[in-house]
Amino acid sequence: MNPEVLKTNVLSIAVSGLLMLITGIALYLLRDQISDNVRFFMPIPPLAVAAYIFVFNMYSYYDGRLPEDSWVAVKEILYSTTIAGLSFGLFALLILLIVNFIKR
Repeated sequence: MNPEVLKTNVLSIAVSGLLMLITGIALYLLRDQISDNVRFFMPIPPLAVAAYIFVFNMYSYYDGRLPEDSWVAVKEILYSTTIAGLSFGLFALLILLIVNFIKR
């Protein structure tokens, strides 16, 4: 494996794990305030994995570097986040409706 790709992969995994740890601690410390509004935290770990894969793929696409114009990276992140959020909402809604229909 290319040493630069391996380095990017390992760093992405390590940073993702660190951010998950920080997020987990923050969620635990703020659990009383958060639990009034958010009941289901299951999407957070897969989102962290998706973010790691996104970053790794972005570095791979741009040959181990970020794009010269930082707005290109920002736009890609915003577009991907919007599409992923809409996909999540659509999947959750469809699963909810289908399961409710089958249970009847």
